Amino acid sequence: MIQTSSGVHRGIFFFLIIISSLGNLYSQSNYFYTGKDYGSESLFNPVTLIINGGYDVSQLQMATNKINDPDFGRKAGVVWKNLKSPLKSISVYGWSKFLTGEFLPLTYNKGDMQWIPNYQQHLIGGGMLYTAMKEWYTMHGYPLPWLLSSITIMTQHMMNEIMESGANEGWSVDEISDIYIFDIGGIILFSFDNVNKFFKELNLADWSLQATVTMPDGRVNAGQYFSMKWKLPFSEDYSLFYRYGMGALFGFSKKLPSPEGVDNISLGVGFKTKHLVDVRSDVRQRTIETSWHAGVFYDRNNSLLASLVMSGVKEYFCMIDVYPGIIKLGKFSPGLWTVIGRDGNTMFGVSTRYVFSLGYEFGAK
Repeated sequence: MIQTSSGVHRGIFFFLIIISSLGNLYSQSNYFYTGKDYGSESLFNPVTLIINGGYDVSQLQMATNKINDPDFGRKAGVVWKNLKSPLKSISVYGWSKFLTGEFLPLTYNKGDMQWIPNYQQHLIGGGMLYTAMKEWYTMHGYPLPWLLSSITIMTQHMMNEIMESGANEGWSVDEISDIYIFDIGGIILFSFDNVNKFFKELNLADWSLQATVTMPDGRVNAGQYFSMKWKLPFSEDYSLFYRYGMGALFGFSKKLPSPEGVDNISLGVGFKTKHLVDVRSDVRQRTIETSWHAGVFYDRNNSLLASLVMSGVKEYFCMIDVYPGIIKLGKFSPGLWTVIGRDGNTMFGVSTRYVFSLGYEFGAK
Protein backbone atom coordinates (compact mmCIF):
# COMPACT_ATOMS: atom_id res chain seq x y z
CA MET A 1 0.00 0.00 0.00
CA ILE A 2 2.86 2.38 0.82
CA GLN A 3 4.57 1.68 -2.51
CA THR A 4 1.31 2.28 -4.39
CA SER A 5 0.70 5.51 -2.49
CA SER A 6 4.22 6.77 -3.21
CA GLY A 7 3.78 5.94 -6.87
CA VAL A 8 0.54 7.93 -6.99
CA HIS A 9 2.24 10.92 -5.38
CA ARG A 10 5.15 10.79 -7.85
CA GLY A 11 2.78 10.44 -10.79
CA ILE A 12 0.71 13.44 -9.71
CA PHE A 13 3.87 15.51 -9.17
CA PHE A 14 5.32 14.81 -12.63
CA PHE A 15 1.92 15.27 -14.31
CA LEU A 16 1.63 18.63 -12.58
CA ILE A 17 5.07 19.67 -13.81
CA ILE A 18 4.22 18.79 -17.43
CA ILE A 19 0.87 20.58 -17.41
CA SER A 20 2.22 23.65 -15.64
CA SER A 21 5.16 23.87 -18.04
CA LEU A 22 2.86 23.71 -21.07
CA GLY A 23 0.57 26.35 -19.59
CA ASN A 24 3.57 28.57 -18.85
CA LEU A 25 4.68 28.48 -22.48
CA TYR A 26 1.48 30.20 -23.59
CA SER A 27 1.23 32.82 -20.86
CA GLN A 28 1.14 36.23 -22.54
CA SER A 29 0.52 38.80 -19.81
CA ASN A 30 -0.04 39.36 -16.11
CA TYR A 31 -3.59 38.67 -15.03
CA PHE A 32 -3.81 38.96 -11.25
CA TYR A 33 -0.51 40.44 -10.03
CA THR A 34 0.90 43.58 -11.64
CA GLY A 35 3.19 44.94 -8.92
CA LYS A 36 0.85 47.59 -7.49
CA ASP A 37 2.40 49.48 -4.57
CA TYR A 38 -0.97 50.16 -2.94
CA GLY A 39 -3.83 48.15 -1.53
CA SER A 40 -4.06 44.45 -0.85
CA GLU A 41 -1.88 43.63 -3.85
CA SER A 42 1.04 45.54 -2.32
CA LEU A 43 1.10 43.02 0.57
CA PHE A 44 0.95 39.95 -1.67
CA ASN A 45 4.04 37.74 -1.39
CA PRO A 46 4.84 34.07 -0.59
CA VAL A 47 4.91 34.61 3.19
CA THR A 48 1.59 36.47 3.46
CA LEU A 49 -0.05 33.98 1.09
CA ILE A 50 0.99 31.01 3.24
CA ILE A 51 -0.11 32.73 6.47
CA ASN A 52 -3.45 33.96 5.14
CA GLY A 53 -4.27 30.63 3.52
CA GLY A 54 -2.69 28.33 6.09
CA TYR A 55 -4.24 30.07 9.10
CA ASP A 56 -7.54 30.97 7.44
CA VAL A 57 -9.39 28.53 9.71
CA SER A 58 -8.11 30.42 12.78
CA GLN A 59 -11.08 32.77 12.31
CA LEU A 60 -13.39 30.02 13.58
CA GLN A 61 -14.28 29.75 17.23
CA MET A 62 -13.29 26.08 17.42
CA ALA A 63 -9.78 26.63 16.02
CA THR A 64 -6.62 27.98 17.60
CA ASN A 65 -5.21 31.23 16.27
CA LYS A 66 -1.77 30.84 17.86
CA ILE A 67 1.26 30.66 15.59
CA ASN A 68 2.74 27.88 17.77
CA ASP A 69 -0.14 25.41 17.82
CA PRO A 70 0.92 22.63 20.26
CA ASP A 71 -1.21 20.09 18.36
CA PHE A 72 0.38 20.83 14.98
CA GLY A 73 2.35 17.55 14.86
CA ARG A 74 -0.67 15.42 15.75
CA LYS A 75 -2.84 17.17 13.18
CA ALA A 76 -0.17 16.75 10.51
CA GLY A 77 -0.10 13.02 11.25
CA VAL A 78 -3.87 12.75 10.81
CA VAL A 79 -3.74 14.58 7.47
CA TRP A 80 -0.88 12.42 6.24
CA LYS A 81 -2.67 9.23 7.30
CA ASN A 82 -5.57 10.11 5.04
CA LEU A 83 -3.48 11.39 2.14
CA LYS A 84 -1.30 8.27 1.99
CA SER A 85 -4.33 5.94 1.98
CA PRO A 86 -6.97 7.76 -0.09
CA LEU A 87 -8.87 4.66 -1.25
CA LYS A 88 -9.15 3.33 2.30
CA SER A 89 -10.39 6.69 3.56
CA ILE A 90 -13.01 7.01 0.80
CA SER A 91 -14.19 3.42 1.34
CA VAL A 92 -14.78 4.05 5.04
CA TYR A 93 -16.49 7.37 4.29
CA GLY A 94 -18.58 5.95 1.44
CA TRP A 95 -17.94 6.35 -2.29
CA SER A 96 -21.43 7.64 -3.08
CA LYS A 97 -21.31 10.19 -0.27
CA PHE A 98 -17.82 11.26 -1.36
CA LEU A 99 -18.81 11.80 -4.99
CA THR A 100 -22.05 13.67 -4.28
CA GLY A 101 -20.90 15.68 -1.26
CA GLU A 102 -17.26 16.47 -1.99
CA PHE A 103 -16.86 16.27 -5.74
CA LEU A 104 -20.08 16.61 -7.73
CA PRO A 105 -22.62 19.37 -6.96
CA LEU A 106 -25.49 16.91 -6.65
CA THR A 107 -26.69 17.44 -3.10
CA TYR A 108 -27.99 20.49 -1.26
CA ASN A 109 -28.31 19.02 2.21
CA LYS A 110 -26.53 21.30 4.68
CA GLY A 111 -24.22 18.56 5.95
CA ASP A 112 -23.26 17.36 2.47
CA MET A 113 -22.31 20.54 0.62
CA GLN A 114 -18.55 20.44 0.99
CA TRP A 115 -18.33 20.80 -2.79
CA ILE A 116 -19.11 24.54 -2.46
CA PRO A 117 -15.82 25.55 -0.74
CA ASN A 118 -14.01 22.93 -2.83
CA TYR A 119 -14.93 24.72 -6.05
CA GLN A 120 -14.82 28.28 -4.69
CA GLN A 121 -11.75 28.40 -2.45
CA HIS A 122 -9.68 25.49 -3.70
CA LEU A 123 -10.30 25.22 -7.44
CA ILE A 124 -11.00 28.85 -8.42
CA GLY A 125 -9.35 30.74 -5.56
CA GLY A 126 -6.34 28.45 -5.35
CA GLY A 127 -5.95 28.42 -9.12
CA MET A 128 -6.04 32.20 -9.32
CA LEU A 129 -3.44 32.44 -6.54
CA TYR A 130 -1.22 30.03 -8.47
CA THR A 131 -1.25 32.41 -11.44
CA ALA A 132 -0.75 35.49 -9.23
CA MET A 133 2.12 33.85 -7.36
CA LYS A 134 3.73 32.78 -10.62
CA GLU A 135 3.49 36.38 -11.80
CA TRP A 136 5.01 37.57 -8.50
CA TYR A 137 8.02 35.26 -8.89
CA THR A 138 8.43 36.29 -12.53
CA MET A 139 8.32 40.02 -11.73
CA HIS A 140 10.90 39.57 -8.95
CA GLY A 141 13.30 37.71 -11.21
CA TYR A 142 13.10 34.19 -9.79
CA PRO A 143 13.85 31.20 -12.06
CA LEU A 144 11.16 28.59 -12.76
CA PRO A 145 8.32 30.76 -11.43
CA TRP A 146 5.67 28.17 -12.22
CA LEU A 147 7.49 25.58 -10.09
CA LEU A 148 8.08 27.96 -7.19
CA SER A 149 4.45 29.03 -7.36
CA SER A 150 3.28 25.40 -7.31
CA ILE A 151 5.42 24.71 -4.23
CA THR A 152 4.21 27.86 -2.47
CA ILE A 153 0.55 27.17 -3.22
CA MET A 154 0.71 23.53 -2.15
CA THR A 155 2.55 24.51 1.06
CA GLN A 156 -0.29 26.89 1.84
CA HIS A 157 -2.88 24.20 1.07
CA MET A 158 -1.13 21.65 3.29
CA MET A 159 -0.93 24.17 6.14
CA ASN A 160 -4.65 24.82 5.70
CA GLU A 161 -5.50 21.12 5.91
CA ILE A 162 -3.34 20.64 9.01
CA MET A 163 -4.77 23.64 10.86
CA GLU A 164 -8.30 22.59 9.89
CA SER A 165 -7.86 19.06 11.26
CA GLY A 166 -9.65 18.86 14.59
CA ALA A 167 -9.95 16.46 17.51
CA ASN A 168 -11.34 13.60 15.39
CA GLU A 169 -8.31 11.51 14.39
CA GLY A 170 -10.31 9.09 12.26
CA TRP A 171 -10.63 8.78 8.50
CA SER A 172 -11.46 11.86 6.49
CA VAL A 173 -11.93 12.60 2.80
CA ASP A 174 -11.71 16.36 3.17
CA GLU A 175 -7.96 16.56 2.58
CA ILE A 176 -8.21 14.00 -0.23
CA SER A 177 -10.71 16.00 -2.27
CA ASP A 178 -8.99 19.29 -1.43
CA ILE A 179 -5.39 18.33 -2.19
CA TYR A 180 -5.65 15.62 -4.86
CA ILE A 181 -8.62 16.96 -6.83
CA PHE A 182 -9.31 20.66 -6.33
CA ASP A 183 -5.95 22.13 -5.28
CA ILE A 184 -3.98 20.34 -7.98
CA GLY A 185 -6.91 20.82 -10.35
CA GLY A 186 -6.81 24.57 -9.74
CA ILE A 187 -3.14 24.75 -10.69
CA ILE A 188 -3.77 22.79 -13.87
CA LEU A 189 -6.91 24.75 -14.77
CA PHE A 190 -5.27 28.16 -14.33
CA SER A 191 -2.22 27.15 -16.32
CA PHE A 192 -4.12 28.14 -19.47
CA ASP A 193 -4.66 31.66 -20.69
CA ASN A 194 -8.34 31.34 -21.58
CA VAL A 195 -9.22 30.44 -17.99
CA ASN A 196 -7.19 33.35 -16.61
CA LYS A 197 -8.77 35.74 -19.13
CA PHE A 198 -12.27 34.61 -18.17
CA PHE A 199 -11.78 35.22 -14.47
CA LYS A 200 -9.89 38.45 -15.05
CA GLU A 201 -12.97 39.73 -16.88
CA LEU A 202 -14.95 38.85 -13.74
CA ASN A 203 -12.46 41.00 -11.79
CA LEU A 204 -11.47 38.06 -9.58
CA ALA A 205 -9.01 39.38 -6.99
CA ASP A 206 -7.30 38.38 -3.76
CA TRP A 207 -8.66 40.54 -0.93
CA SER A 208 -7.01 38.68 1.94
CA LEU A 209 -6.43 40.22 5.35
CA GLN A 210 -3.21 41.91 6.43
CA ALA A 211 -1.41 38.81 7.74
CA THR A 212 0.01 39.67 11.14
CA VAL A 213 1.35 37.98 14.26
CA THR A 214 0.22 39.84 17.39
CA MET A 215 1.97 40.21 20.70
CA PRO A 216 2.19 39.12 23.46
CA ASP A 217 0.64 35.70 22.83
CA GLY A 218 1.62 35.12 19.21
CA ARG A 219 -1.91 35.07 17.82
CA VAL A 220 -2.43 35.30 14.08
CA ASN A 221 -4.63 37.79 12.28
CA ALA A 222 -5.16 36.09 8.93
CA GLY A 223 -7.84 35.23 6.45
CA GLN A 224 -8.06 34.43 2.75
CA TYR A 225 -10.81 36.27 0.86
CA PHE A 226 -11.63 36.68 -2.81
CA SER A 227 -13.80 39.20 -4.61
CA MET A 228 -15.55 39.32 -7.97
CA LYS A 229 -17.37 42.13 -9.75
CA TRP A 230 -19.56 41.47 -12.79
CA LYS A 231 -20.50 44.63 -14.69
CA LEU A 232 -24.20 44.91 -15.28
CA PRO A 233 -24.91 44.94 -19.04
CA PHE A 234 -27.22 47.96 -18.81
CA SER A 235 -24.88 50.16 -16.74
CA GLU A 236 -21.33 51.48 -17.05
CA ASP A 237 -21.01 52.26 -13.35
CA TYR A 238 -22.69 49.40 -11.45
CA SER A 239 -21.62 45.79 -11.00
CA LEU A 240 -22.80 42.78 -9.08
CA PHE A 241 -20.42 42.19 -6.16
CA TYR A 242 -19.43 38.93 -4.48
CA ARG A 243 -16.83 38.43 -1.73
CA TYR A 244 -16.17 34.97 -0.40
CA GLY A 245 -13.87 33.10 1.94
CA MET A 246 -14.86 32.34 5.52
CA GLY A 247 -18.42 33.24 4.59
CA ALA A 248 -19.96 35.11 1.68
CA LEU A 249 -21.19 38.62 0.93
CA PHE A 250 -23.50 39.57 -1.94
CA GLY A 251 -24.19 43.08 -3.15
CA PHE A 252 -23.33 45.82 -5.63
CA SER A 253 -20.31 47.89 -6.63
CA LYS A 254 -20.34 51.43 -7.97
CA LYS A 255 -17.53 52.89 -10.04
CA LEU A 256 -16.19 56.17 -8.66
CA PRO A 257 -14.50 58.94 -10.66
CA SER A 258 -10.73 58.83 -10.06
CA PRO A 259 -7.69 60.17 -11.90
CA GLU A 260 -5.60 57.22 -10.64
CA GLY A 261 -7.53 54.32 -12.18
CA VAL A 262 -10.81 52.55 -11.64
CA ASP A 263 -12.07 53.07 -8.09
CA ASN A 264 -15.05 51.16 -6.72
CA ILE A 265 -17.14 51.28 -3.57
CA SER A 266 -18.81 47.93 -2.82
CA LEU A 267 -21.52 46.98 -0.35
CA GLY A 268 -22.39 43.43 0.61
CA VAL A 269 -24.46 41.44 3.10
CA GLY A 270 -24.51 37.73 3.77
CA PHE A 271 -23.18 35.21 6.27
CA LYS A 272 -19.91 34.54 8.08
CA THR A 273 -18.80 31.06 9.08
CA LYS A 274 -18.76 30.76 12.86
CA HIS A 275 -18.21 27.08 13.71
CA LEU A 276 -17.39 23.79 12.05
CA VAL A 277 -19.87 21.26 13.41
CA ASP A 278 -19.24 17.51 13.35
CA VAL A 279 -21.89 15.56 11.44
CA ARG A 280 -20.59 12.02 12.03
CA SER A 281 -18.59 10.45 14.82
CA ASP A 282 -17.12 7.51 12.89
CA VAL A 283 -15.38 9.73 10.32
CA ARG A 284 -14.54 13.44 10.12
CA GLN A 285 -17.43 15.08 8.31
CA ARG A 286 -18.45 18.63 9.13
CA THR A 287 -20.96 21.29 8.28
CA ILE A 288 -20.92 24.97 9.18
CA GLU A 289 -22.75 27.19 11.64
CA THR A 290 -23.07 30.77 10.44
CA SER A 291 -23.92 34.27 11.62
CA TRP A 292 -24.84 37.54 9.91
CA HIS A 293 -22.20 39.46 7.99
CA ALA A 294 -22.03 42.85 6.23
CA GLY A 295 -19.31 45.06 4.83
CA VAL A 296 -18.29 48.06 2.77
CA PHE A 297 -15.16 47.99 0.60
CA TYR A 298 -13.13 50.56 -1.32
CA ASP A 299 -10.74 49.36 -4.02
CA ARG A 300 -8.64 50.78 -6.83
CA ASN A 301 -8.05 48.63 -9.90
CA ASN A 302 -9.22 45.57 -7.91
CA SER A 303 -6.63 46.16 -5.15
CA LEU A 304 -8.49 46.61 -1.85
CA LEU A 305 -7.65 49.92 -0.13
CA ALA A 306 -10.01 49.93 2.86
CA SER A 307 -12.87 47.95 4.37
CA LEU A 308 -15.27 47.95 7.30
CA VAL A 309 -16.79 44.55 8.07
CA MET A 310 -19.29 43.70 10.82
CA SER A 311 -20.51 40.26 11.87
CA GLY A 312 -22.41 38.38 14.54
CA VAL A 313 -19.27 36.42 15.49
CA LYS A 314 -18.33 37.86 18.89
CA GLU A 315 -14.56 37.77 18.28
CA TYR A 316 -14.97 39.54 14.92
CA PHE A 317 -17.79 41.96 15.66
CA CYS A 318 -15.99 44.82 13.88
CA MET A 319 -13.03 44.60 11.51
CA ILE A 320 -11.43 47.71 10.02
CA ASP A 321 -8.66 47.43 7.44
CA VAL A 322 -6.76 50.31 5.85
CA TYR A 323 -4.20 49.01 3.37
CA PRO A 324 -1.02 50.78 2.18
CA GLY A 325 -1.83 53.63 -0.18
CA ILE A 326 -4.31 55.53 2.00
CA ILE A 327 -2.05 56.84 4.79
CA LYS A 328 1.08 58.48 3.40
CA LEU A 329 4.06 59.73 5.41
CA GLY A 330 6.25 61.04 2.64
CA LYS A 331 7.12 58.01 0.52
CA PHE A 332 6.20 55.63 3.35
CA SER A 333 2.66 54.26 3.36
CA PRO A 334 1.73 51.77 6.13
CA GLY A 335 -1.40 49.70 6.47
CA LEU A 336 -3.46 49.60 9.65
CA TRP A 337 -6.04 47.14 10.92
CA THR A 338 -8.08 46.47 14.03
CA VAL A 339 -10.41 43.71 15.18
CA ILE A 340 -12.88 44.57 17.93
CA GLY A 341 -14.76 41.78 19.67
CA ARG A 342 -17.92 41.89 21.75
CA ASP A 343 -16.00 39.82 24.32
CA GLY A 344 -13.78 42.81 25.17
CA ASN A 345 -10.81 41.62 23.14
CA THR A 346 -9.17 44.01 20.70
CA MET A 347 -6.31 43.49 18.27
CA PHE A 348 -4.58 46.02 16.07
CA GLY A 349 -1.57 45.97 13.81
CA VAL A 350 0.60 47.78 11.31
CA SER A 351 1.63 46.36 7.96
CA THR A 352 4.07 47.51 5.29
CA ARG A 353 5.26 46.28 1.93
CA TYR A 354 8.77 45.78 3.27
CA VAL A 355 8.68 43.89 6.57
CA PHE A 356 6.63 41.24 8.31
CA SER A 357 3.54 42.74 9.91
CA LEU A 358 3.26 42.95 13.68
CA GLY A 359 0.37 43.73 15.97
CA TYR A 360 -0.71 43.90 19.60
CA GLU A 361 -3.64 42.35 21.46
CA PHE A 362 -5.26 43.49 24.67
CA GLY A 363 -8.44 42.81 26.59
CA ALA A 364 -10.17 39.62 27.70
CA LYS A 365 -9.37 36.41 25.83
